[in-house]
Amino acid sequence: MLTRCEERILADPVLATRLASIASPEAFRDALLAIDDAGESNATPLAAFATDRPATARPPRATWPLAQRRGWQPLTLEWSAAGAEIVWGCGEVPDTVAFHEQIVATLRYRPFNRWFAQRTPLTPAFVAELENDALPLAGLVLHESRCGSTLIAQVLKAWPGTRVVSEPGLLDTALTAALTGMDPTALLFRGALAALRQPARDDTRVVIKIDAWHALALGALRSLLPGVPWLFAYRDPLEVLVSHTKEPGRHTVPGMLPDAWLAPAFTDDTQLPIEHAARVLGSLCAAVVPHAQAAQLVNYAELAEPTSDALSTRIPRLFGLDPAAVDRERFAAARAHHSKHPREAFVDDRAAKNEAATDALREIAARWMEPHHAALEAIRLGTTGLPASS
Repeated sequence: MLTRCEERILADPVLATRLASIASPEAFRDALLAIDDAGESNATPLAAFATDRPATARPPRATWPLAQRRGWQPLTLEWSAAGAEIVWGCGEVPDTVAFHEQIVATLRYRPFNRWFAQRTPLTPAFVAELENDALPLAGLVLHESRCGSTLIAQVLKAWPGTRVVSEPGLLDTALTAALTGMDPTALLFRGALAALRQPARDDTRVVIKIDAWHALALGALRSLLPGVPWLFAYRDPLEVLVSHTKEPGRHTVPGMLPDAWLAPAFTDDTQLPIEHAARVLGSLCAAVVPHAQAAQLVNYAELAEPTSDALSTRIPRLFGLDPAAVDRERFAAARAHHSKHPREAFVDDRAAKNEAATDALREIAARWMEPHHAALEAIRLGTTGLPASS
């Protein structure tokens, strides 16, 4: 019966989307029984839908036409005995959700995707199929972390037709594979990127906010994506560091990033975790300096100031968006609310973060972060005499 249901579901994207919206295992089981009209209905094989028993993995699909993929989203990049595969789930999640991994968690929990999630091997032929169908990549948002990049992502959604994907884990996995020699041709990166840009709803373009550590790979990203606009968001070093003392980012934890990717240590002495975090954060900024022009740099101070046109004009134009075409009501809502906690109002916390800093933290920020921050500011403000690449 499951095979019959799967065949019918995969041939009808509307039906798949409807079933994927059901959260209750019992209701999902009843919906499957209702569509199984082959004369062999039996509730017994479906009893497990009401339990937590793992579903049997579906065999991978070598090809999958776009007409059948409508309503499906890439969830993760995983490996099987045959190689790298993308796992796809069906269903909609409100696009006000801030991060892609929140979407993944929601969809993977639904009964439909527990039982009917699809897998596609990332072969050259299927990657080419995905790339042929993909929407244009309008730009990349890089960031230092804790610097307003999520606000940028949420605000950009106010331009109709703009899909913004924030920190998708499958792209992080693919880029890591490319940088560490596991994927020397970057086929997995191309496939993951194209999967995230498949047509859906009325979207006409895609902006991707990538993980903070990806700034270390900016040179490689520019080679992989020539001509794609990008920006780098950053913030006063002390304010960023205070945030990481309260809630360390994954990329700042010792051992999470190869030491060779980071700026050289000042000494060989054992560093405190917060010193390592400062070194990582400084390295992100240092990696951007050789590539940046003023238009590609955004200081958090610009985002926090109500009179700044960074969000309304400068950033949209960088990504080819007409400032006049914005949904003003949605823009105002995104601008007024906390980007990660939309039920809370936005609060400019720069003063509070500076007040919370200790003298030791100020010394650490000055040593590991401020020189690179100053170099970015010199480029943004046009006070440097050093030429920047385009």
